[in-house]
Amino acid sequence: MTNQTYGNMGKILRIDLTTGSTKTEDANPYYKEWLGGRCLSHHLLFKEVDVAKTDPLSPQNMILISTGVLGGTTFPSSGRTHATFLSPHNTSGWGDSNCGGHFGPSMKRCGYDMLIITGKSPKPVVIQMENDSVKLSPAQDLWGKGCNDTQAELLNKNGEEAKILCIGPAGENLITFANVRTEQTNSMGRCGLGAVFGSKNLKAIVAKGTKPVKLFKPKEFYKLSLELRNTFMDPDYGMVHSLTYKLMSTGGVPAVTNLIAQTGMTPIRNWQRCGIDPKFDKLVTYWFEKWGTRRESCFSCPVHCHASYAVTQGKYPTRGGGPEYETTTAFGHKCDVTDEKVVLKLNTMCNDYGLDTVETGALFSTLMELREKNIIDKKFTDDVDLVFGNGDAMVELMPKIVFKKGCGKKLVLGPYRLARTLGEKAMESVYHQKGMCATGVETRSTIGSMLQFAVSPRGSHHLSGLPTAEWVNVPALGLHVTGHKEAGDIRSYHPEGKAKLVQYYENLFFMSDSLGVCKFNFGHLGYFHDKPEHLEYMYDMVLKGIYYASGIKYSKEELFAIFEKSNQIERATITMRGIRRKDDQPNHKCLTQSCPGDHPAGPVPLPPIDSKKYNKILDAYYKVRGWDKKTGIPKQDHLKELGLVDVARKLKKAIA
Repeated sequence: MTNQTYGNMGKILRIDLTTGSTKTEDANPYYKEWLGGRCLSHHLLFKEVDVAKTDPLSPQNMILISTGVLGGTTFPSSGRTHATFLSPHNTSGWGDSNCGGHFGPSMKRCGYDMLIITGKSPKPVVIQMENDSVKLSPAQDLWGKGCNDTQAELLNKNGEEAKILCIGPAGENLITFANVRTEQTNSMGRCGLGAVFGSKNLKAIVAKGTKPVKLFKPKEFYKLSLELRNTFMDPDYGMVHSLTYKLMSTGGVPAVTNLIAQTGMTPIRNWQRCGIDPKFDKLVTYWFEKWGTRRESCFSCPVHCHASYAVTQGKYPTRGGGPEYETTTAFGHKCDVTDEKVVLKLNTMCNDYGLDTVETGALFSTLMELREKNIIDKKFTDDVDLVFGNGDAMVELMPKIVFKKGCGKKLVLGPYRLARTLGEKAMESVYHQKGMCATGVETRSTIGSMLQFAVSPRGSHHLSGLPTAEWVNVPALGLHVTGHKEAGDIRSYHPEGKAKLVQYYENLFFMSDSLGVCKFNFGHLGYFHDKPEHLEYMYDMVLKGIYYASGIKYSKEELFAIFEKSNQIERATITMRGIRRKDDQPNHKCLTQSCPGDHPAGPVPLPPIDSKKYNKILDAYYKVRGWDKKTGIPKQDHLKELGLVDVARKLKKAIA
């Protein structure tokens, strides 16, 4: 191998918004040890920021935006962009967010594998990158505008080839569940990155790159890409794999709703019920059949799981991109709203304001339950009748939240912090972990999923490592990846099986985030999950893809060693910020209430989580992770064995 950089671009761009200065750094020394993307971001954030004490909304917080060695290539689904930062929203302070679209590939074609942003601009600003040209442009004229107008004006100024990350009024107003938007359909939705942008007076980032990505073995890489693309679309590859492709390519992620609900995993009415309910069928595929205008895909993706829509009837005519399963369940199932036109309107509003649909939907559904229990009344929401099923009330209240008007001054706290002001009874209605409400997953349905949500460093989130082999209910895969067939049984409390299963998928999920490829297609949904040999085929293709792209060889074991180190950095950070074993426990509803519903797999109603059995799993999980059994703090010896000497030193000092 020569000194030429292949696959990657070989540079990190650093921007200090306080001074307006920029500089580049050689990224090549990092690749073998930290791969790139999410893994490298974790290493650099921990190394360069006082993660124990830094206020997420202060100039000292750092935003690391990255792609990976496969990003922006012909490798299927290689359009992802990852961000790492300290989060202002959850109680752990850990922020990871990821989106599809085309920004990551365009940033890479400007010549950069990673963008590191520090400081705070004195006035609103846009970062503009066009190949080697990097400049900061005033954004006072964009401040206050929604994401739609912001992107339209920046595209008009920079050309349609430009790709954009931007915030709306929610981020400008430092709402802690504000997101970062790109194009019509994609969001860095969780953990409040929009507020971090806003705290830095950063309105948008524009990337317009045309540089080629040089490949180590281009012929082999293109041949592999074609084979993998065809495998994704193969109708005979396996029932789970092929059904996943069929549903997602024709109806997007909402189309898998009833598939997910087979185990009771889809939550209804603020997690008071779960499973399959025909009254929500308009939120599954009908919305696209009726109002969809076209299917869309991210960069280099054969699945086309995204869509555009235009509603032309009813009182909420609207158009936009999406929605995702998370949005249809957040505003539909969880709030007991069945009118797809209302859900599409709410999706459009969130996308333009720059709000996380998951947390916004959870805020409304939590308030609806609090109203049902007479903990709050109609006056609490400025006489807006926020009860289950009233989508009109959500449409009316959302601007109050974004602009902090009237009751919005309270609601802007989000479900967890708002409920804390209302007392313990109110807290019982918040379905959260570490202060962030859950995505569209009923965790009483599958025991490994409960563990994964509880230990997730950023709060209730399936993309931290939802154990796919379990919820697709394939015991052979559970046996393959853990050595215990019980790991693939959705109801089993087998300690070692569930602990190793969650560790495995948490580590696996680092792979896509660090390579710049889609997690849906590489480990999260049903792709490559019919047989153990299918899963190993996926790894073989990824490892070959990395080598053909970059010339760097990894074994599967070497990759997972990098992922394990990255997970330890997450855990060290959140324990330095006060997270302990008590924060890894299921929430009140999971521990104390059963969940009725209609679903063919698993008991009906779902029983509460058995605390004693769960804690035996947690003991086993801490053991395989090398964390202290009583506290959940990573052990010094284990960190040093992994080569994380500096992490061990900083952790010891912080908790002394």
